[in-house]
Amino acid sequence: MPTKPAPLLQPFAGVLPSPDKAHLVATRSYLTYSDYELKDKLSRNPYSYLHVIHPDGMLDSGMGRIREVFRAFLERGWLMPDAASHYYVLRQSGPLGTCTGVIGLVPTAAAVQGRIKVHESTLAKRENLFAQYLSSVGLNAEPALLAHPENAALDAVLESVTQEAAPFDFTTADGVRHTLWRTNAAQRQTLASAYGEMEAAYIADGHHRVASSMRMAAAHPEHRDAHAFMALLVPGKQLIFRGYHRILRSKNGGDDFTQALDRLHDIPGAQWRPDADGLNPQAGHICLRGRQKGTLHIAEALASSGLSEAEWLQQHVLEPLFDIHDPRLDPRLDYLPGDLDAPALEQATAGDDRLAFIMPAMTFQGLQAVADAGRFMPPKSTWIAPKLRSGLTLFDFGPAS
Repeated sequence: MPTKPAPLLQPFAGVLPSPDKAHLVATRSYLTYSDYELKDKLSRNPYSYLHVIHPDGMLDSGMGRIREVFRAFLERGWLMPDAASHYYVLRQSGPLGTCTGVIGLVPTAAAVQGRIKVHESTLAKRENLFAQYLSSVGLNAEPALLAHPENAALDAVLESVTQEAAPFDFTTADGVRHTLWRTNAAQRQTLASAYGEMEAAYIADGHHRVASSMRMAAAHPEHRDAHAFMALLVPGKQLIFRGYHRILRSKNGGDDFTQALDRLHDIPGAQWRPDADGLNPQAGHICLRGRQKGTLHIAEALASSGLSEAEWLQQHVLEPLFDIHDPRLDPRLDYLPGDLDAPALEQATAGDDRLAFIMPAMTFQGLQAVADAGRFMPPKSTWIAPKLRSGLTLFDFGPAS
């Protein structure tokens, strides 16, 4: 008789900030800061988890001192390990919407078994770098973001937990409120049962984190505590999607676009309609701005091909018309995140020397379809919230050596 797989998400004894300092410890991903902003944060906030990532305030300090500074945060009481295992319920509420999910540990075995579905390819170089970090530092400081189909039992537990007083509740300067609860024994039992029945979850953000955790586990089979990674599992219906836009830069002021744009009319299943209004395309549409203003109506092409808008754009426009064969490496291609407001988007896409493709938002159902089909979307095809903070919950599995 086959052995039942372990629950997809498991409780753990997390390391959390002191409640009075949580708003000071938790930080955006360091990748979202410029060097100037990082130095400013490091100089003004001694409690920020950025000090662990960048020991001694040095932006290029490497991995050697990270564990040492982490221990210093523990000794000072700025970070505090829980004595017992918990599921942690996190809610983020802000200008873009509200999302509530559960933080726990996903066994790397579940990813190896294909229960963690992917929709983007990863780079071996980044996987190796992150795996080296995990081996040296022994910490997950930010959950991977995973989503799952609707589940009534999970919804009932989340509703119950979020009615209680929360030990962590603060709002950050971007207007996002972060609320974190621990679960009680009955809630943990119900959650464990629901995650035991869950067949799969889908990566929304964190492909490299998941892949590097798998590498770490494979490289250190004896280090059993490292055979899991921290994740926030949310109902897919609560994910907040926005388009991730592409800007193609011209080499000669835009004249090289002319011939390629003339060929838009010849793409099967697509209709090109010049217009100058709207920067919020719906599903099945891609707006163009910059050198050319108009809308590509591609619902028919998508229906016949089964592709998403980002896949279709790469396969039928960027590659054949503009010779962009590797969107990760082509210096002409840039990206605009979907949380830009309309004035900022207008400004960034204006000018005859560029061609901007304004993309519609993906949906969870679309993400599922790509992952279930085993396809990989082009890089930066999905802008998804919530954007999670580093240092609000940590998984300390210890260095491999």
